[in-house]
Amino acid sequence: MDLTLSDILPATINLLTKRVEVDSACPMCGLVHQDVMHTFISCDYSRIVWTITGLPVANVVTHSFPLWLTGIFNMLTDEQCGLVVGVLYHVWAARNMAVWEGALPRPEQTWRRAAATYQAYCQIHHRAQQQSHQPASFPGGLESRPRCFFDASFNRHTATASYGVVLIAHDGAFLAAMNGRLTASHSPLMAEAQAYKEALSWLMARGVTAVDLLTGCSELRAIIVSGSASVLSYVGVVTDQCRMSMSLFSHCSLNFVSRTLNLHAHTLASLAISQDNSMYWDSIPPDSIAMFV
Repeated sequence: MDLTLSDILPATINLLTKRVEVDSACPMCGLVHQDVMHTFISCDYSRIVWTITGLPVANVVTHSFPLWLTGIFNMLTDEQCGLVVGVLYHVWAARNMAVWEGALPRPEQTWRRAAATYQAYCQIHHRAQQQSHQPASFPGGLESRPRCFFDASFNRHTATASYGVVLIAHDGAFLAAMNGRLTASHSPLMAEAQAYKEALSWLMARGVTAVDLLTGCSELRAIIVSGSASVLSYVGVVTDQCRMSMSLFSHCSLNFVSRTLNLHAHTLASLAISQDNSMYWDSIPPDSIAMFV
């Protein structure tokens, strides 16, 4: 949509302006030079699609696509605006099919695809809203102990890594958090293992004796549980140290959670890349993750 509003879509008029040798005719109707307004609104093919939709887009008359879209959004309901976006996307997809495949879908098919896209978006959005209002469920009856989320961030280009840790009470109340830089991390998995080690050391220093730790790295959990990493490898050495630390707790488990549920720790880990020193928060969560806890 940004490309459309900025009038930099590769319509034939824009391509000719850039001195690209292309056929100047619209690939959908073959009649006139194709600019953004023609592609989406005035082309015979697009007109048929809009007629099928039943949306009152013809009521907005202008030669500027941004003004047309603004008028549409001011006039239509939220549902109708969503359908408009779907139609615009699939009209452009139909145009690309005409350019690259020499075939143009029937207008009815383009409308059905647009409507289906909007319905899929609504279903996903509704599901996400439901999940955001439901308490997170965790494996193995983790509700009775504090939960410690941790995550690592690894930049392949700079070979820098960082970690974030968030401690949550069994009732979901925020307890504490920390983040910082990691050294000697040569891979994402190594960073995850080091983040786990930092989390365990931090918990022991706080006097936490029973805890359930949660990670978004299934590979790390598999190694910790099975001991599959070779102790002769860097990851193996760190994970072996982690298992020794776990034995010092009265209860300590490592469980896998989705990135969505681990978003607060991931956020802190990402922020730590630009820090020089570790940071700690007690009782009051940092602003960057306050919305998640």
